Parts: sequence; structure tokens; C-alpha cells
Amino acid sequence: MYSVHDRAFPAADARQQGFRIEIETGGRRQMAENRGSAGTRLTLREVLAQPSLGLRLVTSDEAALDRLVTGAHSFEISRPTRWFSAHWLALTTGLRLKGRPAEQRDLIRELHNAGISALGFALDVNFRAVPPGLLDAAAEFGLPVFTVPFATGFAEIIAFVNQALLSPNVNALRRFVSAQDYLLDALLSADPLTALLERLAPLVPASVALLEAGGGEVLAASENMDARLLAEVRECIERQTPPTAAPVGRGAARLGEASDSGAPALTPLIEFDSAHGPGLALAVQPPSRPATWLALVGTAGSGEADFQLAVPLVRSAGHMLAIALETRSDRRAERRAVERALVAEVCGLRAAKAPAGRSARPQLERLISLGIDFSVPAWVVCASPLPAVADAEREFEARLEDLESRPPLIWDMSADVLVAILQAEEEGLAEQLKDLTGGLYNLGVSAACQSYSALPGAYREANAALAELGASPDPDATPGVLLFDDASMTTWLMAQVDLRRLAEKQERRRAHLTVERHAIATLRSYLECNLDINLAAAQLGIHPNSMRYRLHKVRETQGVRLEDFAELVDLYLALKLLPGG
Repeated sequence: MYSVHDRAFPAADARQQGFRIEIETGGRRQMAENRGSAGTRLTLREVLAQPSLGLRLVTSDEAALDRLVTGAHSFEISRPTRWFSAHWLALTTGLRLKGRPAEQRDLIRELHNAGISALGFALDVNFRAVPPGLLDAAAEFGLPVFTVPFATGFAEIIAFVNQALLSPNVNALRRFVSAQDYLLDALLSADPLTALLERLAPLVPASVALLEAGGGEVLAASENMDARLLAEVRECIERQTPPTAAPVGRGAARLGEASDSGAPALTPLIEFDSAHGPGLALAVQPPSRPATWLALVGTAGSGEADFQLAVPLVRSAGHMLAIALETRSDRRAERRAVERALVAEVCGLRAAKAPAGRSARPQLERLISLGIDFSVPAWVVCASPLPAVADAEREFEARLEDLESRPPLIWDMSADVLVAILQAEEEGLAEQLKDLTGGLYNLGVSAACQSYSALPGAYREANAALAELGASPDPDATPGVLLFDDASMTTWLMAQVDLRRLAEKQERRRAHLTVERHAIATLRSYLECNLDINLAAAQLGIHPNSMRYRLHKVRETQGVRLEDFAELVDLYLALKLLPGG
């Protein structure tokens, strides 16, 4: 039986194979040791039956042929059992026994008392036949004696015994190493987590799953892990007391906390019983991410023998999974860094560090490597999260991970606005965007982009559409999606003009408006509320008469002609450029 976390785990096949595997679990060494079975252990009968050795039993006890043989050694000294173990074969030429019947008897008594399985006596070296006194003593003490012909060296007998005893261990070791190589190859696949679990499942065999600690989210599962079994595995794991994950040579870290040891940590193996069969689980604690559970349940009808290498393979798979999880985390961080830089460069979110006029080919190649190749239209989306979204960036990233499928997409946050470039067909685009954002964002969407060169202008379009969508005075308005093609003419004009040049044109007007403390807020509310004094007053939290008074002061002090439509358009464009406009 395997001993797993102070409980017994079946390993009948280990008993049949005759091997010993040492397992280190949480600082303790546990042994999976075979005591042998009739089908695989070495007996005296099997040694004597080897025709190449030419051995012959010269005592009459046939039952002695079933004696266990665990080793063989030669001797020509007195008190030889100092160098022997029980169940060994003792081999001698009788150098010290010629003409000494008393010593022959003493030798047989000593070998018998030491539990030696049999005495092998070489012929035609010092004796032509086994001395009668030695045979009489052997019959008295019940010690089997066999002859060794001159042509057979003791080294051949010892080699045969060692090879016969070691072959089950060698086979088990070869199987274990081969299984490890098979699992390691999974780390080279496109989806190493799934590949590793799919390869581990038939080796044990079992249904295997990788679950996040705490919430129990499934990161990967083998094909034979159905929903009902998965629910039972999750329930069994939740009943376990969370153990401590301790990396070798470092302090322990509580399960579920990111380890700062710089090395993956594994908890001790835990055994649990399920309705489908026996199960094993351990928590994998990579250095820079929360812990995850690796759990497996023996498949129905597999039998105890199929779990021969379950414990060492699960431990090995745990280390490989820790590497795969950390590698995936590093790749994700690397991809996010590339995405952020690329979005900033092609949309002009931040000043480019590269010299102006640099070829666009590197950016285009990076876009293509991330799946945006303009084979279907690309779109720039500017999204403004609702106030209820506390951490928009983290929430959006988690939502992307939960989606089973998503279009090619890169994104970044700029001044609390999520900016994304995605590639998708126009049909169903609005619904697809709502799925991506969970309906918690106002979304401004550019016109379709058919080439890389259209992206800078597309960002201005998406930003202008978002501004129009967010200008609604209704505080109860629900999040919406506005495509630039459906935006107002003013939004179109704002998106087509270089805002820096427009700002220069409006500089004097802007400076003039800021003289009056309430002028900007009054005019902005008045224009946003479609010249409705009552609605604008409510937006500012003042009485309508106060609103009328403020507008009158603006007309007098600023010289603004509120009845002139062209003047109002001019003011609207100027106020759009101010902070909060």
C-alpha cells in the first residue's frame, strides 16, 4: 500500500512489480515497497532451473526449492555470515573445510542460524564431491546444498541473481522515466495545461482536473472528467483542510497566497474518497500567482494495479504544472506589454519614443502576430466604464479570460478610457462588444479600418463617438454603443479636424470664457441640455431663475449672442476642448 498523508492508498501493482520508489512529501519520506508475490520473486527453484549455470541440488528436501533468494555472495573465510544477509545464497569452494568435519558442521549451523537460503559448493576445485559430513549436517539442519560445476564461476551465479532481482525495478524505473518524458513533451504544446492533463489521465489512469484554489474555477480538465465528477472533486477538495505549501529550503506559505520564494511549491498529497473511486490531490503554488489544485480520480474499472505510478507521477506533474502556470503568466505579461505599447503607438495615446517618420512595418508585423491582419475589418473602440466598475482594467481582463472565444483584440487604458483595437465582421459587432464588456461601458466605435494607416484616424472617430454618447444629460441613461457612422455631424467634424490646430484657433475664446467663474459651467450645461433652461438648472442644482440670471451675465460680460446659432456652434466646439468637455 502507498502511504499518502497518513492514509492508505492502493498499490497492488507495486507489490507485483517488485520495485521500491521513494517519495518525498512535505519533508517526509514515504516508501512504496514491494514484498513480492509468487509470480515475480526469485526462488531457489528458479536459480537451479537455469540450464546455463548447471547447478544441481544434492539434498533431498524438495520444499526447500521454494525458498526466497534475495542475493548471493562467495566466501572462503571463517564466520562468513558477518557479510551475508538473510535469504542469500552462500557460495564456497571449501578451501578451509578439507579434512575438518567439525568445521563443516559448524558452517552449516552458522548458515542455518543466519537464515541463508542455500549453500552452493564448487566441485573440482578443492573437492571432487561434497563432503559427506557437510551433507549430514545439512540434512540435520534442513539447509539446502547444491553443487556448482567447475565451468560455472561464482560471478555468473551472483550476476544472474542480481539481474533477476533488479529487472522489476529497472522496468518500473524505465516506465517512470518514459512517463515523465511523455509529460514533459506536453510543455512544448500550444496549450500545455490541457496537454499535460490529457497525457496524465491515461497514464494513471484517472480523470484529471486543474482547479483554482478558493473559487474552484476549472483551468483545465481531461476529456474523461465530466461535469458530475468535476462537481464531486470540487466538493471533496473543499472539505480538506488547506495544507501549507513549502518550497524546498524556504519558509512555508499559506495555500492560496502567492509565494515569494522564487520557486514553485507543492503541498503534500491528499487522498480523498469519491463515489467514482479513490482520488489524489495536491496544491500547486507558483511564485507569482494564487495556488491551484491538481486533482485526479481513478476511472471506474481501472483496478488498483493501474495506480502503480500514481503518487510519483502526480508529484512530477505538479512540478510541471507549476512551470506551465508560471510560463503562462510570464507570456501573458509579455503579451500585455506588447499590446499596451502597440495601442499607444498606433493610436497616439502617448508620445512615441521612436523618431518621427519611422517605418510602420514593425507595428504592422506585431499587429499581425497578435491576430489583427485586416483580413476582415478592424475597429477602434473607446469604452468608458460606469462608476460601478471599481477596477475597470482588472475587471475587463478577467472578463476576457472567462470568454470561451473572442475576436483578435489588443487593448490598453488611457485616462480611465479603455482603448481597444479588434478585428471582426460588422454584422453583430454591437452585440459582440456588449458581450466583451458585460454591458458596463459606454462604447464609441470607429468606422471600419481596412488597413493599418487608417488606425490613427479611427481612434479619433471612436473617441468622438464616445464623447457624444457620454454627453447625455440623463443620469439614468443605460450604457450604449455608438458607431461613428451613426454619430452626429458635429461629432464627424470634431473627429476629422486636428484638435491641436482647432485648440489654437479657439485659444482666445477659451481664455476669454475662463474670466467669468460660472461662465463655462453655465454655457456647457445650457448647450448639453439642448438650450432647456429648466433641465440645465436641474443639472447644476440651481433654480431656473438663477440659471436665467447667469445666462444674462454671460451675455453682458462675455458678449455672447445666445440667440445666434453660429455663435452657439462656435461655443460648443470651444467647450468641447476644455477639461471635461
